[in-house]
Amino acid sequence: MKPSSWTKDAALIKDEVIMGRQIHRGSFLLLEGEDDHKFWHPRVAPRECELVIGDGKLNVEGAIERLDTRNFSGALGIVDDDFDRLRNKTLPSPNLLATDAHDLECVLLRSPALERVLAECGDQDKIRRFEDTQDCTVRDALLARGLVFGRLRWLAALRRGWSLPFGERGRERFTDRKTWEVDRDRLYTAVVKDGVLQNIDAVHTAISDLPDADPWSICQGHDLIVLLRIGLQQVLGNLKKSKGVADVAALLRASFGENELHQGTFGQSIRGWESANPPYQVLKNYADPQARQGERI
Repeated sequence: MKPSSWTKDAALIKDEVIMGRQIHRGSFLLLEGEDDHKFWHPRVAPRECELVIGDGKLNVEGAIERLDTRNFSGALGIVDDDFDRLRNKTLPSPNLLATDAHDLECVLLRSPALERVLAECGDQDKIRRFEDTQDCTVRDALLARGLVFGRLRWLAALRRGWSLPFGERGRERFTDRKTWEVDRDRLYTAVVKDGVLQNIDAVHTAISDLPDADPWSICQGHDLIVLLRIGLQQVLGNLKKSKGVADVAALLRASFGENELHQGTFGQSIRGWESANPPYQVLKNYADPQARQGERI
């Protein structure tokens, strides 16, 4: 089902799937948004799986729960984990799967797709100098910068009512394009000015009190893509300003190979759902040559 511009809710999505069953006998894959649709569309089995955009995580979860109460078979929802795993929050249905990182973008950035994007958009001499100087990989450096924002988001998730000073251009406000460094003090000062915590020391204390966790579960993927774009403009490459975040995200999605999906934990979880719900199929058969046509090496 094609992306829709009108607002949906869980009940409406449930009705959409039930009505869709009249003409489609295969599986339904419920997704949070249009970027998810763009990623999954070339990867699901044609004619076997119908995509449904839920306009948000709560809608996808709610629709699956409603379908479960009707004993509807063949519907699978995929949602971003966000901070659920860190909060020990479980999914409300066996017909729901969450990303094995914070979100889909983190799954992609954790994979060799990042190296392919760097090869396409970066300057290899600049990348080599950066990694030699910093004594770390670009991926590790990207994670370190993303954690500055991710930990604040985690605090906000734990303490409802926080107003984070990010906005649409927040990462760019607090990241120096010439050095690709995040100005933590200025960011934390903005947090204090918003009345979240009393002073910068309190911000540092709140962050240090967070438990240790997988960085890929803390960082938000969109933050990382914004930060990657900033790095690619000067420190890591010569990316034109006309190339926006959406362009980098699109290249990242296209750079994720079929083998990484099918051999990874995420793909295996989907295959596990298929095995438990015959005859419904979601993913293309990896052995099918057509499924490998788009694989990048």
